[in-house]
Amino acid sequence: MNKTHPSAAAVVTSFRRLAWNELVRRGDFVEDGRSGFEPWEGPSGFRADAFVKQIYRRSKAVPAGILKAE
Repeated sequence: MNKTHPSAAAVVTSFRRLAWNELVRRGDFVEDGRSGFEPWEGPSGFRADAFVKQIYRRSKAVPAGILKAE
């Protein structure tokens, strides 16, 4: 029987699409064609709208305890 440890938390990485005027840098991602993402391995320093594919960047994570319930 496979049980998950109670303190184990699911890690969900979310991405946001770069705005047209943001510069692409190492650590950004492109879609891999299989509903996933792969690291950008091309040049950096150009605007996101200059490339055919959409460029994505990891969203900044906000700890759940900081969010207020309204």
